[in-house]
Amino acid sequence: MYENEQHLKLHVYSDEDWPKVRKSPLCSDKVKYAEKVLPVIFDYQGLRPDDRKGTSKKNNAKVELYQARIQAEVENPNPNRRNQKDRSRYYYFAIDDCSLELANHDAGVPDMLYTIRLLNAYRDKKGEPVFDHLPADEDGIGLLLVSSIAFSAFLAVMLFYKFARTIGGEVHVAILVVMAACAFNAISSLCELLHRMAFSKNGIGIYSLDALSSHFEALSDSMVALILLSIGGGWTLPSDVIGGGLANKSANQFWKGVRNPAGSLLDLISSGGGSGDRKGGIVALTIIAVHAGLAQWGRTFDDDFDTYHALEHPPGRALMTLRFILGLVFVTGVGMVRSGGRCPPSLMSFLTKFGLVGLSYFASLPGVSMFVGSALPYHRRHQALHWGAALVQACSLASLTWLFVGNADASAYHRLSKAVKHSEGDMTGDLMSSVNGAANSTRPTMWRLGKTKIRLD
Repeated sequence: MYENEQHLKLHVYSDEDWPKVRKSPLCSDKVKYAEKVLPVIFDYQGLRPDDRKGTSKKNNAKVELYQARIQAEVENPNPNRRNQKDRSRYYYFAIDDCSLELANHDAGVPDMLYTIRLLNAYRDKKGEPVFDHLPADEDGIGLLLVSSIAFSAFLAVMLFYKFARTIGGEVHVAILVVMAACAFNAISSLCELLHRMAFSKNGIGIYSLDALSSHFEALSDSMVALILLSIGGGWTLPSDVIGGGLANKSANQFWKGVRNPAGSLLDLISSGGGSGDRKGGIVALTIIAVHAGLAQWGRTFDDDFDTYHALEHPPGRALMTLRFILGLVFVTGVGMVRSGGRCPPSLMSFLTKFGLVGLSYFASLPGVSMFVGSALPYHRRHQALHWGAALVQACSLASLTWLFVGNADASAYHRLSKAVKHSEGDMTGDLMSSVNGAANSTRPTMWRLGKTKIRLD
């Protein structure tokens, strides 16, 4: 047994003091920085089989087993340290006996094995303490994820119903892209919900599900950004409505290549790289790849829970910068369509409103992140950022769903858009005129999925 356990203590150190602890040469100096000091008192458990590593199992040797169980609360921030900032912290646990510095009785110290388990403590409605592996800043996130799954799935079903009604006829590919964005958002929330359920039980969760949640969220974000940029640049509108918008011919040509990345990417894929707008297709692939790269980069800073949109680390700040740049491109594209000289007045009014809505999408997440990072205490930021990001994504998906599910009388855009099935059946006419009017172009304007025609223009 332990000969003299009165000096055997469990010390808890915070991350801000840990460098000082490591630099201190003596145990008596180290323990001065402890946040909490807990005595270790052993109880005799009897003789047990000796299963220590390096011992022989042939003689069925037994050893005396002594066990100590310590349960204590550690408050963050420490109420006894007034200058300690309110933020998340790493804690370090050390079992030490400072008397070993004064008396050489190392040989009397038995082998010790210990397990440390950290739980979040809160009280239920009856006032009884409840312990959970989930950290306190995850409170309410479960409800948010369930709501996100239900809402995104509802939008995806609406779009699928729109697609199902056109089987054997014609449908615009933008409807399928938005439907995929809704589905990916729902899958992202589902993966994160399952990860939280596992984390609540074992304190580890399922890393692969949390990683998938980040990447599906990034994919949904990139698809929403591509659709907004493309619609703002005139994708799905008749070619006689879209004007140049810029007097400088070279500048006009440049913006024509990058303001419609989704349509350009689909053209590039459908042509096998042989035709289509390569510049715009490369821009679209870059946007998707950058979102995926930032999602994976963010996991190197916190692999317990998704921090994809957090401003506390470089990938989160890079994502906010990307949103700002894409917002500028979006506004430029909308402005070019409005000022092209061939845009009907009714459509101009719609594009003004659409431009404001789209700009709010690109700007709102950086705005939410900056507000959360500057105005809220650290332990509230994770919750607020999740709710803010989910609300922004839900509003954008709902707006895009309305854009493609609404009938021809919903707005000026719906009356002109090729993505809306008109009663006169002018989708086919537009398609044929597009093909016949481009005698020198091999740019494809539709895919075929069985008997269903999927428009790309």
